[in-house]
Amino acid sequence: MVQVIFLENIENNKVGDVKNVPDGYARNFLLKKGLAVLATPEELTKIEARLEKIKKDEEKKVGETEKLAEKVGNTKIKLEMQVGEEGKLFGSVTNRDVAEALSEKGFEIDKANIEFPETIKEAGKHVAHVKLGHGVSTDINIEVVSAITEK
Repeated sequence: MVQVIFLENIENNKVGDVKNVPDGYARNFLLKKGLAVLATPEELTKIEARLEKIKKDEEKKVGETEKLAEKVGNTKIKLEMQVGEEGKLFGSVTNRDVAEALSEKGFEIDKANIEFPETIKEAGKHVAHVKLGHGVSTDINIEVVSAITEK
């Protein structure tokens, strides 16, 4: 375990938190992406001066992300899929399908940040969970309808 100071809100950790995290998580993710720094005595004294600015910047980012979450949450996605008898899909709705539909509406969201409470395998109304970063997430409504194919 290594002690780090968080520079951004990540999951349950807030800006300025000093926490013990596994070495690999710190080295391969937090430090590599600039999300945290090692909690050395020198860094603790340096960070205290910058901490207020970092916290204000993070609050601003969170505010912007919450506005985006409201817009994304009010967006309704309609997906046309191949549907068989009894409303069953040929396959299932993927996070990629939802990411592409959101992209068409002007929201660039990585498919890895879209999760489903349960796999969508039939037509109807469903919900997906979208993580937007900075600890902000929202749910979006998805309606799956039959794609009409001409023969």
